[in-house]
Amino acid sequence: MLILINTLLDTPATCFGDQVLGHWKVEISEFKTPQNDRVDCDANFATKKIKYFELRAPNVAIDEDGFYGTWTMGYIQAIQVRLGGLDYMWYFNYTETPLPEIKQIRVNTFCTQHLPTQAWVHEEGVAAPKHACIRATNVKPLLDNTTNETFKPAPGPVNDYFEVDGRQYKLLPRKLQKKVEYGRKKAPKEQPLTSIYSGDKLPKNFDWRNVDGKSYVPSPFDQKKCGSCYACATSYMMMSRYMVQEKTTEYPMFSVQHLVDCNEYSQGCGGGFGEHVGRFVEDHGILTEKDYGVYEGVDKACHAKDLKNADRYYFTATQPLGGYYGAITDPVEMQWELFRNGPMAISIFVDDVYFRKFDPYGFDNSIILDEENKNRHYFYDEVNHLVLLVGWVTEEITVDGVTKNETFWIMQNSWGTTWGPQKDGTMKIAMGYNSYGIESGPVTTYYRSSGAFRPKAPVNSFYISTIVLGVLTGVFAIAALLFAIMFFQRKKTTAYEQVQ
Repeated sequence: MLILINTLLDTPATCFGDQVLGHWKVEISEFKTPQNDRVDCDANFATKKIKYFELRAPNVAIDEDGFYGTWTMGYIQAIQVRLGGLDYMWYFNYTETPLPEIKQIRVNTFCTQHLPTQAWVHEEGVAAPKHACIRATNVKPLLDNTTNETFKPAPGPVNDYFEVDGRQYKLLPRKLQKKVEYGRKKAPKEQPLTSIYSGDKLPKNFDWRNVDGKSYVPSPFDQKKCGSCYACATSYMMMSRYMVQEKTTEYPMFSVQHLVDCNEYSQGCGGGFGEHVGRFVEDHGILTEKDYGVYEGVDKACHAKDLKNADRYYFTATQPLGGYYGAITDPVEMQWELFRNGPMAISIFVDDVYFRKFDPYGFDNSIILDEENKNRHYFYDEVNHLVLLVGWVTEEITVDGVTKNETFWIMQNSWGTTWGPQKDGTMKIAMGYNSYGIESGPVTTYYRSSGAFRPKAPVNSFYISTIVLGVLTGVFAIAALLFAIMFFQRKKTTAYEQVQ
């Protein structure tokens, strides 16, 4: 059993990638068309179908019929599986036990179980596909250790720094977080593996706020005291990428309030993830402020059902860069994705020491747990805030009397237009150090201008081969029978002629 302090985003559950490997049984309810941009599940739904599939590392899913697909962790609290024309998602089950003697709440997470009412499946495609509710159980986990014990933390950071509902919280680096030394790279043995690239070189400086004098980034947002950074950063990524793809600097102002109110895959002002915003937008589309309403910074009832004729904008393939959580943390790959396709949402860990001072180096937030256990292998980087990556800049710095070039990410926050050292809503963070965990969880998305899309269900080649072989066997059998009939008929005719 693992014991650690967790950071709140969405739910307090904590599971790691190797703890979900194994054979899953998934019970599925009746598929229905969602109403009011939501899919609310009853834990006691009637099972209409059961599916079985296996999850293998790092992101391969295989079902009992031989179909294969992919899966990814939703940070450490959820899982998403795309397989056989269906897209599954569920949060992990957990319990909370108050510990008044130490003023803590103990959280036990069960990584082989779904969280009741927080598990769904829908047909793959864009624009209101049919949905169903599910119950998911890992009936044959790869590991024996699938339960984690944590303590429930304070809410993540919001505007006015760390004040939530009138309460002040301190966010401090943990023991395993190491301050990045100014102007120095990590020792080679600690550097992440990096591919050797060929082809064009990236520019030393690039900023989507100034491309040939034009900006493709909306002005910084203010999330107020609502934990909606995930909705802010993802919707701003979508607006930016809409402009980049459509080659325009004009954009529809997407409604962050629509994402806070209606997205069942997140917890409103309680937190969420960029990938799950993308899943919601792929399902229902995102409405504009003009139609749904401006941001209020509080949870409200969803009223999207009253806007049937409103314009909706669809995005697809909102996922961790590389397809699954932990797939790509290489800064060069991140630069190319940013350069080619536009700003992207990234996760960071906001602390109350370095980040408050706008320290561009901060600390290396990479955390490896259970290092001595030879059976454990998973990716994890603690984060608590989602922001928008808009570019990079290379500057000269001096270290120990030696001048060198250092490249910094340009990060746009959602704490207003005057936040940051330059009072412009942005901050520079050193590239290549994973400072504040900035290179641990980049998320991408792509605008779909043509709207709805329904892929055909994948066809299993084994069954096609079996059917074709059966048909050919039948054809040969019939041909052989006809030949035999003709042969005996001819022999009978010849015998009759001889008698005559």
